[in-house]
Amino acid sequence: MTGELSESRNQETTLDNLIEGFQLISFDWKYLYVNDAVIKHSKYSKEELLGYTMMEKYPGIEKTPMFDLLKVCMRERKADYFENEFTYPDNSKGWFELRIQPVSEGLFILSIDITERKKIEENRIEYINGLEKMLFMTSHRVRQPITQIMGMSSLLNTTKSTREDLLQITDYMKQSVESLDSFTKELTTYMNSLHDRFK
Repeated sequence: MTGELSESRNQETTLDNLIEGFQLISFDWKYLYVNDAVIKHSKYSKEELLGYTMMEKYPGIEKTPMFDLLKVCMRERKADYFENEFTYPDNSKGWFELRIQPVSEGLFILSIDITERKKIEENRIEYINGLEKMLFMTSHRVRQPITQIMGMSSLLNTTKSTREDLLQITDYMKQSVESLDSFTKELTTYMNSLHDRFK
């Protein structure tokens, strides 16, 4: 009996020290066991969790898609997987990968903090959107002055122009070049800001 008790304590110590969160939830939604990772993720102490229901510690959790999934797993005794954005009582947020397994006591939930991974994914999407915006800007802002310059060049090649015509054409071409130069500066500023945000 002493050996079994010692082995049980060793297993619990091993679970306590893992980086993944391990929690055991009873059929009436009380915390029966939480390891150190869950304590860190939850922003509560072990004493503040054990024996309390999920609803007591996180009011409103019963209205979330995550809790709907937990109810199905509890009722139908089936395993499932879920990525969940969790809002804490202090309004801070974190992303967690949850693996849910029915056990004799209720539900066993393995949770992994994937907040950093989600931030990287969101930054990548934002960066791609920024590049698409830049391409759109380039397409529209460059096309017009280039079209004007090509039109003026064509005009020079096909007509006998007076000095006044040449001055006017030159002025139009100068305006188009200045427009291109201005856009180039804007584009450089935009690219630098995009780089600074995601470096």
